[in-house]
Parts: sequence; C-alpha cells; structure tokens
Amino acid sequence: MTKELKIAFTLWLCYALAFPTRGQVTSVLSTGDWHKFSVENDGVYKIDYELLRKTGVNPDQIDPRNIQLFSGGNGMLPQPNNKSRIVDLVQLSLFVSGEADGKFDRGDFILFFGQGPDKYVYNQQKQIFEYENHLYADKNFYFLTVGTTSGKRIANQATIEGSFPIVQEFDDFAYYETEKYNLLKSGRQWFGEQFDNTPEAVIRFDIAGIIDNSPIKMASHVMAQSISDCTFKVFFNNTPILDQPITAIPNTQYGIKGRITKDTISINSSSIKASAQNTQEVKYQFTRGGTTGLSVGYLDFFLFTMKRKLALYGDQTIFTSAKSLENAVSTFEVTSADSKTIVWDITDPFNTVLQASKLNGSSLLTTAATTLLKRFIVFSSEKTKSPTFEITIKNQNLHAVDNKSLIIVTHPAFRSEAERLANYRQSKNGLSALVVTTDQVYHEYAGGKQDVSAIRDFLRDVYRKPGSTLKNVLLFGRGSYDYKSRVASNTNFVPIYESLNSLSPLETYSSDDYFGMLEDNEGAWLESPAQNSTMDVGVGRIPVKKIEEAKAVVDKLIEYETNPKARGVWRKEILFVADDADFNIHQSQADQIANSIDVSNPELNIKKLYLDSFDQIQRNTGPASPAATRALDLDIRKGKSIVNYTGHGSEKVWMQEQVLTETIVLNWRNSPEYPLFVTATCEFGRNDDPFIISSGERILLQPKGGGIGLVTTARPVNSSTNFTLNRAFYTALFSKENNKYRDLGSIFRDTKNTSISGVSNRNFSLLGDPSMTIGFSNKEVVIDEIKTTTGSSTLKGLSQVKAKGQMKEGGTKLTNFNGEVFVTLYDKPTVEITKGSEGTSPFIFSQWKNMLFSGRASVANGEFEVNFVVPRNVDATATAGKLSLYATASNQDAFGHSSNFLVGGIEPSPTPDTTPPEIKLFLGDTTYVAGGVVGPNTNLIARLFDESGLTTTSFTPTNNMVALLDNQYSFVVNEYYVSEKDNYKKGLLIYPLDTLKKGRHSLSLTVSDTYNNTSTKTIDFVVSDGNQIQISEFYNFPNPVTESTRFRFTHSRPGEDLLATIVIYNSQGQIVHSQEHEVKESQYQVTLDE
Repeated sequence: MTKELKIAFTLWLCYALAFPTRGQVTSVLSTGDWHKFSVENDGVYKIDYELLRKTGVNPDQIDPRNIQLFSGGNGMLPQPNNKSRIVDLVQLSLFVSGEADGKFDRGDFILFFGQGPDKYVYNQQKQIFEYENHLYADKNFYFLTVGTTSGKRIANQATIEGSFPIVQEFDDFAYYETEKYNLLKSGRQWFGEQFDNTPEAVIRFDIAGIIDNSPIKMASHVMAQSISDCTFKVFFNNTPILDQPITAIPNTQYGIKGRITKDTISINSSSIKASAQNTQEVKYQFTRGGTTGLSVGYLDFFLFTMKRKLALYGDQTIFTSAKSLENAVSTFEVTSADSKTIVWDITDPFNTVLQASKLNGSSLLTTAATTLLKRFIVFSSEKTKSPTFEITIKNQNLHAVDNKSLIIVTHPAFRSEAERLANYRQSKNGLSALVVTTDQVYHEYAGGKQDVSAIRDFLRDVYRKPGSTLKNVLLFGRGSYDYKSRVASNTNFVPIYESLNSLSPLETYSSDDYFGMLEDNEGAWLESPAQNSTMDVGVGRIPVKKIEEAKAVVDKLIEYETNPKARGVWRKEILFVADDADFNIHQSQADQIANSIDVSNPELNIKKLYLDSFDQIQRNTGPASPAATRALDLDIRKGKSIVNYTGHGSEKVWMQEQVLTETIVLNWRNSPEYPLFVTATCEFGRNDDPFIISSGERILLQPKGGGIGLVTTARPVNSSTNFTLNRAFYTALFSKENNKYRDLGSIFRDTKNTSISGVSNRNFSLLGDPSMTIGFSNKEVVIDEIKTTTGSSTLKGLSQVKAKGQMKEGGTKLTNFNGEVFVTLYDKPTVEITKGSEGTSPFIFSQWKNMLFSGRASVANGEFEVNFVVPRNVDATATAGKLSLYATASNQDAFGHSSNFLVGGIEPSPTPDTTPPEIKLFLGDTTYVAGGVVGPNTNLIARLFDESGLTTTSFTPTNNMVALLDNQYSFVVNEYYVSEKDNYKKGLLIYPLDTLKKGRHSLSLTVSDTYNNTSTKTIDFVVSDGNQIQISEFYNFPNPVTESTRFRFTHSRPGEDLLATIVIYNSQGQIVHSQEHEVKESQYQVTLDE
C-alpha cells in the first residue's frame, strides 16, 4: 500500500527542513558508545536503571547529566533529491529524573517523546488527517550515548499570565490498514482483508468522547480484481454511509489486474450515534460482479477524522486542536487528569517543552500560544511506555567517505565476501573500493530505519563531494518486493526499488536504477506520467541469499580475470539466440544487431542460433527442439564472451519450446569460460520474488558454471523496448574510453540512459559486478602478409598458404608478447534459410560458418607465421574471406582479423595426395584404453594426422567431420578440431558426449583431409550409471613391495577431482602403510607413487 502524503503548512511537521542537506563530514556515531532502541508508536517512553543495564552500560559508573539521545525522525525519506532531509542523527531533549547529583541511581529514569515510523498530518484546509504509512519499516529507532558534555534536556514553558479562551476539544483520527496481499508480487501496493468466500469485514475501535453533532470525515480506498462490475458498501456503527462501485478489469494476460476506488466523505457524528458509544464499528460488505468468473475484493485502507472531548484517554493522549487557531493564545482544559498528569508540547519532537499546568479538580489547565497549530501529549508520569533495546553498535562515519570509485553496499551477512571482492578490485584493478553495510547506511542516513532512499542519499553524498571519483555501485545481496518480511523465507537483504504501481503487469517494476540517479533534479521518478531520469553511476546487483552463494560468485569474478585457462578464442565470440515466434520479429531483431557488430567490429566472431533453423517435436508439455537445446548447451560449454537472447521467456525458460531451462543451467560446468548474458525477454532475471529463484539468477550464482553477469529483465517487457535497449547496449559496449573497453557499469549506465522509454525499460537490470570489464582485448593482432606459395592473394582450394603478422597496441608493436596465436580461416558467409515452423515465411540470414582452417602458431617477440593448406571444397567464385585471430601470452591477449584477400577457385596444379588421414580415438582423455568404462558424460577425443591437413568446412556436407554413435546418432564436429601449434598436419578433436545410456556402445569418427581423402575409425566402450566411480585394471609394481611401489588404475570419472586412499597390508592382515592422494582433474588412467 502506498500513499502520497500531502503536507499541510504546519510547523510541527516541518521541523526537518531546518537541517542541512549536505556538507556534514562527521557523523555523531564516529565516537563514543552507542546503544540502539526501538519504538513502534508515538508516545512517552521510559528508560530505567534495569533497562540501561541490559544495554551493557553500568549505570553506577556514568554521569546521567551527560546522557544523550539521538534520532533521525519519523517517516520515509523524500525521493526527490532536492527536498530537505535530516542528514545525520539529531539529538532530542530528555527528562532525566535524579540526575542533579551526578549519579544514576536505581530509582532514576529517562523520559522522552518517541515517534513511531509512520507520519501523519492534519490538513487544515480539508479538515482531515492524512497518513503516510512507512513502506520499509515498522519501527523507529533511538540511539543513546553517554557523552562528554551535558545532554539536551526538556525545557520548561514560560508562564503565560492572563485569561484566555478555553479549548475543550481536539481533532483526532483512526487509521486502519493491514498489508497481506500483493497481487503481482511487485510494487509497493499491498492490500488487506480479502473479500471472497467471506464477503464482509468488521473493524472496531475503542474511541470515546466523540462530540455530538460534529463532522466526521472518512477516506476509504478499496480495490477489486473482478472481470465484471462490483461494489463495496461501507457502514459506520451499522449505518450505511458509502457505496464504492468498481468497474471490471479486462480478462487478458497483460491487462490491469485490479482497480482502486478512492472516496472521501463527511458525515455527522449524530447520524451514526458515534457520541453515544465508546466503541466505533466500521463494516465493509462486498457484492461480487456476476455469478461466475473472477470477482474478489480487497480493503486497502480507511481513515476517519473526528472531534473529541479533550481528556486523558487511557495512559497517554496526543492532541492537536484546529479550534485553538481561532485564538492567539489558548488555554486547554484536559479532563480525567490527576496530580500525576503531565503535558508536553511536542510540536517539534526534537525540542519537547514541559507545559506549565494547573490541576483544577480532575481538569488540567495549560496555556500556549496558538497562532500556529500545536501538538501536545498528555500522560500519566507513572504509566509510560518502554522502548525495546536492539543492539549496541560500533562506531562508524560514512559521512567522511570520499574519493571512492567503487562502493559495495552489502547485507552484514555477506560482508566477508564483499570485502574479498573489494580487496581484489583494489589490488588487481587499482580501484579505490569501499564496503558498507545496509545497517551502517540506515544508521546515518535514515535514523536506523530501512529506506531505499537512504542508500541513494549516501551514494549521492559521496558523489557530490569535490573531486569525487565515484563510478560504480554494487548491491551485494538479494532484494524482495516485500520490505517487511510478511512472506515466508523472505530475501530482503539489500532492498530494491519497487514501483508505486502494483496492479499493471506492464507498468509495475523493480529497478536498481534509482540508486544511480544523483543529480539535484532527480529522484522523484514519477510513473504516471513517466518522468525520465538518467543514471550518473553504474549500478549492479549480485542477488545472493547466503554466504555460500556470495563466495561462489566472487570466486567466479576472480577466476574470470586470473585463471590462465580463461584465456581463449571464446573471449572474442558472441552468440545470438532468437525465438521463431511473432512473424520472425525476434530473429530479425537479433540479426540486425548481429550484422551491425559484424561490420563495426569484424575482429569478433558472431554465431547465430535461431530456433527456426532446428527441427521441432511435440511433447506432452508442448513443442520442443532438442537439437536447438543441444546446440545452445554445446556453445555454452565451448565458451562465448556474450550470449544474446531475443524472444519470449519467463522466470525459468527461454521460448515456448523451452530451449533453455533451469535444469539445463544447473548442469552447466563451463568454468572458467563464463559469458555475459544479454536477455531481451520477459522476467528471466527477476530477483525480488522470495518464492522464485529465476534462471537468470541461477546463471550468475551457479558455482563453476553459468555466466559472469546478465543484462536482463525482471518483469514483462515488449519487443520494441527490448530491441531499443539491446541496440543501445552494443553501442555503449563498443564506445571505448581512451581506446580501451570500459567497465560493465559504465556500459550499463549509458545503455539505460540512451534507451529511456517511459517506465518500459526501468526493469532491465545488471546482475553482476559493474566494476568488471568484459574480456575483450585492447590489443591487436595485425596481418602483415597472407598469400599462397605461388605469391597469390587469392586463396584457392588446395593452395598452400603462409600468413605473417604481429601484435600491436595503439599502433606500437608489442615485442614482449610471447605466446601463441589461434588462426581461423572462413570462406565467404553462408546463406541459411530457416524452416518456417511457426507458419510464417522462412527467415533468410548469413553467417561466417564454413571454417577452412583452425590452428595455432607460436608468437615470439610479437611476431608469428602460420602455414596451412586450403581444402579443396571452396566456392568456385573468389570472394572476400575472413581470417580471425586470437593471441594469448602469460598475462595478455589480443584480437584481430583480416579480410584483405579472396577465397575461391581451385589450384590448377596441386601436389598429389591420395593418402587418407590417420585417426586415434579415445574417451575421457588420451590415457583411455578401448573397451574401458566411462561415465554417462564424457568426451570423444581424436588425434588426427594428414600430410595435407584436415577438412573442417561444411561446404560439401559429405566431407564433414562426423561422429556416429551406435550407428544411429550422428554429430557434425567440425568446429571442435584444432590443429597443433606450428603444425597444420595434425591436431586434436574434443567433443562432449552427454547422457549416454548405461551399457555397451560403439562410436565411429569419419574425417577427410583437404584433398577429400576419407578415413573412419571406431571405438567400443562401456557406460556406467555414473552414480559410483568404477575402478578397473588396478595393479601395482614392483610387487612384492620392499621400499616403494607404484599403483596404476583406470576409472569412470576422468576430469574430476579424486581423493584416493591407498592402504597396504602385510601377510598377517595388518596395516603397514596408509596414505591419501588428492588428484586434481584426474585422467582416465591414474598413477600413484607410494
């Protein structure tokens, strides 16, 4: 539930405006011992000797005159940045009984006026109270310290002499709201009583003393989710006072899911007999629309304002009287008082004043100036409330933070991992990083209360300081649409910004953009009409829920940049995946972006996986494409720098055909080749629903697998918005700074700022570390020369080719670059036509697919040379080809390409070759022995040799490299072959085999050399169930053993880490030796020395 509070021009709610909004550099929490208390409602609270002891303070050892109490006030922080607010804890006045002697004795105590978290105001013009329910907190907090100087004390009112008009009434209100239901699990609007099976609700209040024949003003908000018109009827003390009709909602997927009716009425207290009774009753009756179909009502809230006789009701009564404004000075007569009754002026809750008063029988008289509306509390000094001690807090001083380029805001539970990431960024990347906890931010910027604006205000404070270098913000912890843990197993660790709208699927959203809007004119971020604001810093989120997840993600981030195995050709490859629905719009949009990158950044390799290119089958659950699923899975394992998806989706899957599912993600073990996922689809990255862990989150959180981050959505989106943001992302990605790729936060910031479309793009978020940089290289591989042995720059079939090149950065040769370069030669782009499976026209697209050569060459002092033979199977027409290059050394890499040559035709006089290739087959690794046991998931490994090199092109399908399992299932494996370094004649093929059935199998591999000579080799093997490791061929030598021996065995889980224990017994059965061996990434055959 959310309400916009309309502030009346009254002094007692404007006290916060007196405090500055910037410039403070030291928090009061920076020194001293601090103890945090909480209260839930307005009232006078008491801290006595025993409660003080519970905080850890020894009352016998303090000077009570130095006791100080601080608060951040009540209510939520304003969203607009230019609205004034309290910028740190502010001291409030206290009454300390018995402090004069400098000792805190057992009978001594502290009294203070405490405010609950909510805020309310009397609107003089409308003559009604208006209430602001705190959306983020149910408690307000107070901070106690024993200072080195005297604390602030309640002042005594100066006596006002004279006779003044008597005021015997005050304005009061009753407010009712329960927050039980959030229909879409989105946004800030929660609703209370549900009217479904029970069409009636009765709410009672103990309110006596309502003045007869006085006005009662009532505001009532109700909501219904009904596909036909329906009505609420409201009763006050069994008298009907209001009908609230609600029109029907559309019965569509993305139509609004509920309508709210708001009414404010005025009734006479006599007409509802309010003055004649001490209990007031409000009843709501719901009449559903129609007899069938959805029709459910909900109570949002109601509030009624009344005039009451001025008296002490119960133990404490807060009063304000509009009638007093008729007089410059008024005398208030409070009945039901006694000698223990006290009146405080709480108009300014930080500066409470003790009113001078006089008891006349059971009436207490107190006088005050009333040119402004005053607020008072009358209470019995013997019947005060007690605050709840929460925690003793450590010193902190966020107000002093400056000159940080990266700030990580974490939940305290994840601080150790956030610190590990910050330390890494400082040591490895040279960033100035700071970790702060949500509690620390709340203490200084929101008086201890949770508030999304507190995080924004802290970041803004740092951003606005002179010389600030703040660039990126990482929110380290999951958020939730439920800020108050009303739902079970809530995940509100680091709050996320939720929209005001909770009823329209296409207009409700969650967003982290809010935390990056730091300019003076930003923050309000209106929704209807939409107010466009831009991000000033990059903001990302790692939505962890437990420390194990935090560790896994930080491990991946560090591994991504430091593991030598993370360097490879995959870092320059982008995969575009597209759905086939909606008249090819998704394939068309993906293709436009892919083609644009191919032109603007030809050093990158673009691969297209469009659903309509694959066969589909019908299952009980709907259409499916196992071939597309397999292709995507293989691409993830092979490695891609970016995986871009366009099309339909949900929190769990891509496409109606479920080409990607949560189960698939959970099985990914693609470490350390983690892609960045860009998903232009609905809800795939939702991260604020405690009941659902989205597949987008799984991708990021998956240990040793998945992705390094996501640019993704948390709510339904439309195709046009997706396309606009998708294009903006790549524009930002390739906009370098000083000729270097920028961090992900800067890219995401610019992506959002250049694709603003009302509220439509607000729910796109960055899941990941904004301070990381995508693994694109800023160094170049440059081809100086490419030609055949005949000197031609046209590469013909069976031509012997030599290419030379060098490594450069900024035009300067890198003579310290010593490593290897991966070289891939492509024939002209292949034109492909999809199947038209969705009943629409087939889609035509092209991509670099026919791979003529894939190999490696040494790089020495920044130079390299590579030789190879072009396969016979090339197009007869000579057109531009592409040479794609990736080079790596110990701590650097480089990207490159060349298209300054033609490919086509056939060499007129090639050297003859009629010898077929040689094939050696293995499973798991090259220690495998034919006929051995493997698990259900293993690798086909082939060592290939031919004097003329091997063919990997699909130009002629009969010469593809093809694996055939059990003479039934065939796989084209061209792209899994790479020739050896500096030797195009031989190389290695590694192809993953998954979910093999238990039992005996055979596998054949057929390959061709560049002259189309063909060979086939077959290997037999046995598949275990994979549940237990199977050991075979176990033996040791020498045997018998004297001093040492060597054990050797084969097993069914190659590639996994093993823990083996060798125990040696003598002939009497006694253990003479035992030792454990840890084998990392074990081979099929293992050797252990003892």
